[in-house]
Amino acid sequence: MIQVTNAKEIKTEVATYLIYAPPGMGKTSTVKYFPGKTLVLDVDRTTRVLKGQENIDIAYVDNTNTWEVWEKIIMDLNKNYKGKYDNIVVDNISELERCLLSDLGSKGKNKGVPSQGDYQYMQFRVVNSLRFMKGLGANLIWTAWETDDLYTDSSGQQYNRSYPQINKKIMNNVLGLCDVVGRLMVKSEGERGFVLSASNSTYAKNQIDDRRGCLQSELLNATENKEEN
Repeated sequence: MIQVTNAKEIKTEVATYLIYAPPGMGKTSTVKYFPGKTLVLDVDRTTRVLKGQENIDIAYVDNTNTWEVWEKIIMDLNKNYKGKYDNIVVDNISELERCLLSDLGSKGKNKGVPSQGDYQYMQFRVVNSLRFMKGLGANLIWTAWETDDLYTDSSGQQYNRSYPQINKKIMNNVLGLCDVVGRLMVKSEGERGFVLSASNSTYAKNQIDDRRGCLQSELLNATENKEEN
C-alpha cells in the first residue's frame, strides 16, 4: 500500500553533502567546523590537519585490502555506530574508487591492472555505499578531488567545467543522491568558501535552502537554516 505524506510535513533533519576541490585546498579542514560529534573515515590519510579536535573521531580505511574492508566498515557502522554521530565523513571518494580498483586488480590475472568487470564492481559498490549510508541517521559528507574538462553546451559554446573527480559512469548517480554539492574555493585574500549554485563552469547544487554560496565554516548551517524557514 502506498504511504502518502503531505509535503508540508517533510522535515529536514540530516542531509547528504559532497564537497570537492583540488588537493590541499582545505576539504578535510572543513570538518573542524561541523557542529556535534563527527566520525571521519580516512581513505587518503589527510586527517592530520584535524589534530587536537575533541569532537572528531577518525577511522583509517585500509587502502590495500579495501574491497573487503570497506564492506565490513559499512556493516559495522550500521550495527554498532548508528545514531552515535551527528556527522559521518568519507575522505575521500576519489581515492576510495582508486583503492577499490587497485585491490580488485591485484587479485586479478592482469598483472595488477583492473579489468572492465572490476570497474563495474567498483561503480556499484560506491553507489550502493552512498545509498546505504544515507540511512545511518547522520549528516553524510563525502569529499572528492576536483577535475575539469572542456564542456560544450547546446548552442555550441565551450566552457572549462569543474566537477568532482568521480568515475563518469556513476557521477550523475552519486551527485543526484546528494542534497548539496559544493565547490571549495579560496578568495585572493585567503578566505575560503563553497560555491553552492551551478554555472556553466561549475557543478554545484543546494536543495536545502536558497543560499548560492557559504563560508567554509557555515556549510552544515544549511540544515539549520532550512528548519528555521
